[in-house]
Amino acid sequence: MKPIQGAFKQIAEIVGQNMTTSPYKLCSICNQQVPAMEIDVLGTKRWVQPKCKCEVEAFDAEQKEFQNYQREREVRELFAISQVGDRYLQADFSNFEVRAGSENAYKIAQYYVDKFETFGRESILLWGDPGNGKTHLAAAIHNAMREKGLVVVFVSMPDLLSKIKATFNRNNKESEEQILKALSICDLLIIDDLGAEKTSDWVEETIFKIIDNRYRRNKPILATSNMSPKDLPEQLGKRSNDRIVEMMQPIENKATSYRREHAKERFGQFKAFLQENEGA
Repeated sequence: MKPIQGAFKQIAEIVGQNMTTSPYKLCSICNQQVPAMEIDVLGTKRWVQPKCKCEVEAFDAEQKEFQNYQREREVRELFAISQVGDRYLQADFSNFEVRAGSENAYKIAQYYVDKFETFGRESILLWGDPGNGKTHLAAAIHNAMREKGLVVVFVSMPDLLSKIKATFNRNNKESEEQILKALSICDLLIIDDLGAEKTSDWVEETIFKIIDNRYRRNKPILATSNMSPKDLPEQLGKRSNDRIVEMMQPIENKATSYRREHAKERFGQFKAFLQENEGA
């Protein structure tokens, strides 16, 4: 017998081991009977035992979870994965104050999380007046995605550019290449305050690299901005803006500023206190 035929025979014997008769097993998950299959291996009839569909799905889920863990660990090693900050660590949709003008942005943000596997492959530009809840919605998306086991990076554009610039110091443990890689491989990149950065040729080129890397990998970006889409070209540069126009669906949060309303309310309370205590 030729060596290769002998090897095939050994494989056939291993495949058929303990399966000479019978013909099913119980699934460890659903407890249903899974029939064995008789196959022909080099002229020898052997029984093989397939796995139940739910066992295969469970295995695939474990593999995906492990791959996400490996990828997230890589991102964590390359970059501080979440810079949401203490103020927004507990941000979610239940504690978002829906006000006039913010209803559409609120619903789309929830839908984005719920349907991320399909709709979520699209990029979004959430824009509107400063202080009207855009960052809260972005943080709520970040926190919800992380709970689902996805790898999400949340950064403000000015802070991100400062972090990249700091890598020019030779003593810095991170490099520009490492940071850009982390921004490229995550499931979702959330950029807060796009357009708030000071402009320069270096800034324009760096922003383009970040956006273009995501574009080429067909990975989504969710950006917030206090600037309207028509004002972004001058701030970001033509190349970055062209990518944004192609990639991102603009969603306006039309609500007015929380901060101004709360400041006005506090001033009203203070004024009332002074009037009540006038001449006391």
